[in-house]
Amino acid sequence: METLEKLNILKYLDTKSLIEKLHEYENALEEEMRAEATFKAQNHGFLGSGDCQEVKRILAELAVKGPETPEDGKKLTVSDKETWLLRQRTENKELSEAIAKQRQAAFVLDDHQIKVEMAKKRMEGTRAVLALKTAQLNFWAS
Repeated sequence: METLEKLNILKYLDTKSLIEKLHEYENALEEEMRAEATFKAQNHGFLGSGDCQEVKRILAELAVKGPETPEDGKKLTVSDKETWLLRQRTENKELSEAIAKQRQAAFVLDDHQIKVEMAKKRMEGTRAVLALKTAQLNFWAS
């Protein structure tokens, strides 16, 4: 195979633009990972499975205060207290806002994680194509 033919094959494979894309995807992945880490740092109190730290803190404060005792002088049962705390999730403004923010934070975190995964997949795909072209070059070189 002549040098001109080899040069045409190299131009056809267009590895330069592929490598540029790979660098672009690496930068995008790094940017997405930084955005996710920043979001986690800013919202750490609202992240976690189940009730987040902020919701647990508000619930603990409410549990200490407890519901008002009935006028008939009866003591409240544990079940009554639990029911009251459950009702506070909608009746207590601070608690309901914290629960709403927790849901929003979970949604945004999921969005960040999806973006990171998509950036990883784009990068992996580009690497696979680059590996294929490298194999093609090795084939033509032999």
